[in-house]
Amino acid sequence: MDEKERCMGETPQKDVVKDRFPRIVIIILIAEFCERFSYSGMRAFLTLYLRSKLDYTDDGATEIYHLFSTLVYLFPIFGGILADNYLGKYRTIFYMLFVYATGNILVAVTAVPQLALPGRLCTLIGLFLITVGTGGIKPCVMAFGGDQFKLPDQEKHLAIYFSVLYFTLCTGSLIAKAVSPILRSEVSCFGDKDCYSLAFGAPSIIIIISMITFVSAKKSYVLKEPEGNVVFDFIKCVALGLKNAVLKRRISSRPHWLDSTADRFDPAFIRDVKQTLSILTLFTVLPVFWALLDQLGSRWTLQATRMDGRFWFLTVKPDQMQVLVPTFILFIIPTMQKCVYPWLHAHGLLRNPLHKLVAGGALAGVAFIASGTLEIYLKSTYPELPRAGYSQLRIFNGHPCPVSLHNDNITYNIAPLQHYSKKDITVTGTANITFQLGGGCIEPREQVFTLLEAAAVSYYLTGDKFERYIDHVHKSRSGFPVVRFLVSDNLSNSNMTLYNNKRDEIEANIFVGVSPRHEVYTAMYSVTVNDTVVLKDVDLESGGVYTIMMDKIGDEYKTEVIVITAPNSITMAWMLPQFLIMAVAEVLFAVSGNEFAFKEAPDSMRAVVSACFLLTEAAGNVVIIVVSRLCVNYQQETQFFIFTAMMFVSIAVFYCMSRGYRFTAEHIPSVEGTRDARKDSVVLYHQVKQVEECTDH
Repeated sequence: MDEKERCMGETPQKDVVKDRFPRIVIIILIAEFCERFSYSGMRAFLTLYLRSKLDYTDDGATEIYHLFSTLVYLFPIFGGILADNYLGKYRTIFYMLFVYATGNILVAVTAVPQLALPGRLCTLIGLFLITVGTGGIKPCVMAFGGDQFKLPDQEKHLAIYFSVLYFTLCTGSLIAKAVSPILRSEVSCFGDKDCYSLAFGAPSIIIIISMITFVSAKKSYVLKEPEGNVVFDFIKCVALGLKNAVLKRRISSRPHWLDSTADRFDPAFIRDVKQTLSILTLFTVLPVFWALLDQLGSRWTLQATRMDGRFWFLTVKPDQMQVLVPTFILFIIPTMQKCVYPWLHAHGLLRNPLHKLVAGGALAGVAFIASGTLEIYLKSTYPELPRAGYSQLRIFNGHPCPVSLHNDNITYNIAPLQHYSKKDITVTGTANITFQLGGGCIEPREQVFTLLEAAAVSYYLTGDKFERYIDHVHKSRSGFPVVRFLVSDNLSNSNMTLYNNKRDEIEANIFVGVSPRHEVYTAMYSVTVNDTVVLKDVDLESGGVYTIMMDKIGDEYKTEVIVITAPNSITMAWMLPQFLIMAVAEVLFAVSGNEFAFKEAPDSMRAVVSACFLLTEAAGNVVIIVVSRLCVNYQQETQFFIFTAMMFVSIAVFYCMSRGYRFTAEHIPSVEGTRDARKDSVVLYHQVKQVEECTDH
């Protein structure tokens, strides 16, 4: 009260809070939509980029993807500490958006092949900056939005904010996961059939928009100073208790080793630490679940690249399959809450969150049994690749008459524009194999064929030519079809093209002789010679490796399409069961795990428990890296079953541990019902955190 007010006998008036939704929050919602779109979009195709453009193996791409995910779940802890103790939420978000944008731009620029930047190094640096950026943003943005409301006056508007944020997170993530694969595969740029630079560049632009939008409203934000982080106090208390226990100081008359810290910490705080440690003990076996769930974006995406994504008139990209789980979840959560859980409770099943965690872990194991079984089925469609100790030989007959092959072990007639293939010739280093060649249109002769160990060696016989080349029979890492042309000299001086009927454009120019391999779009094609269609409606399918032979006899054109490696023939629809089972598992496990941590954590320890729950996800990605390293020589289906066994063992251990757990309501009386009846806004805040984690996978 100032001097004038005292003289007049007046008291200062309390600021009147307008009963309306704070408009400044809309800016935060837009910024969060952009950040979620950028992160989810980039993460959707990251594994494919690492494998197809940076030439990492499947195991190498998987390891980097999960190292990236590990840091994404690790840095929020440091971001929260930075915001709560030093910078405050606004400055932490701003600085981290800048770091995020820098990393995104670096990855996008590195994806431009003409710049010839050190691809692996620059990409890894960019990904690291992204993890730092998203780690700083993740723990701050929701709370910063909540800071803009004046409580308790705007309590109902705060609840509306979290509901809108729920929708924003889901929308940004799902749109990004659907659109980013289209930008990657449907647009060609810089001479490639795909455009990863655009796919990375679009999220870069979006995050820059997010940063500009967020900063533009700085003067209108409610900014709160850092207030300290209970995580530090928790660590100090536990560290001091362990130190005293190890040194056996001040514990002889105390029932619990943490009681030795009573001279430094408040008894209520120590009680909360004890309760928190009992929760964290159960968390120790949770990482295995995340090790299974997080493979949706790595191993399951790679599995989808070897399958046929056509669903009637719709073609689904391998990296678009990830959108199924969050889509399923949006329907499963209300169904479980309204129908399934009440029915189960009525029959005495899944009565508490720990029961749901056990059921969710078991279902995750079932989902991996399904993926392992599918992998065994898929193996029947995989190409037989050259292997150590053997060589593959293919001989293509470009003559207009049959050509005979003969030696002591083999007698074979190759029809015109057909080929002979043998995939298991024993070879060490290099070896020569001799055939007697004969035919109505060639001079009989003896011909030596030179083979190379662990290679597919092909020969093209046409006229007087005898062309040798090393073929590549493996499927394209990008999932596109691959085609090579073998053209006789009879077509010299002809203008030949491969024409994409769907895109209405020339896909490749064709020349006489043995052409290089062309990676083309999945589509229907025609082959033209001097504007005359000589081969019509050739369906080049995803994953297929083709050789097209061409000849001209008089005025008649001859063509033949030879399938070297069969295209992807097993529909991605077979993956729907494992994705659906995993979605149910995630609702049971992830949502119930958050619920358990939220309800059981002492009020002063919620930040600690949330941080540790994030650490279990980070640890799950470390488990994937370790298992991938230890099982590098195992077949993929074997690795799936190893994870299944780990899941069932860990969930059995968790079940045994959880049987002795005493829920808070059983031994700590609630104070005025605050533990049982929380405000709607707090509950919604918790629900949004659940959805954010679900849509991340």
